[in-house]
Amino acid sequence: MENEPEYTIQTEFRGDHLWALVGGERLTATIAARYWDEIASRCKENDCRKILIEKDFEVPARAQDLIEMAEHLSTVLPGSCIAFLDRWNHEGINELGKRLARNHDVKMQTFSTLREAEKWLRAN
Repeated sequence: MENEPEYTIQTEFRGDHLWALVGGERLTATIAARYWDEIASRCKENDCRKILIEKDFEVPARAQDLIEMAEHLSTVLPGSCIAFLDRWNHEGINELGKRLARNHDVKMQTFSTLREAEKWLRAN
């Protein structure tokens, strides 16, 4: 249906970082730009540069989309520190996304557990 959202998002400020859960069927650069804008707005409200994001998209972004996503991310959250979890474990594409983000001066690391991600955020 046309009125159905292309993604869902939940956010919660957890003291030293913003936690976000985003999900949907298919991830695209357009969808990512929308939810990163929402996350950036929440970060500004809380004066926060650390983000723990859990992604729950069944179909991952394409490599070309990742290039656009990294550029957008560096514009809306420059110098941020992002811990990234993918509930679908799309490891290859996530590794590429991490490298692209780092090339745009966004510190990003991928994790397989929430505990590891939180520990890394506290240390950075």
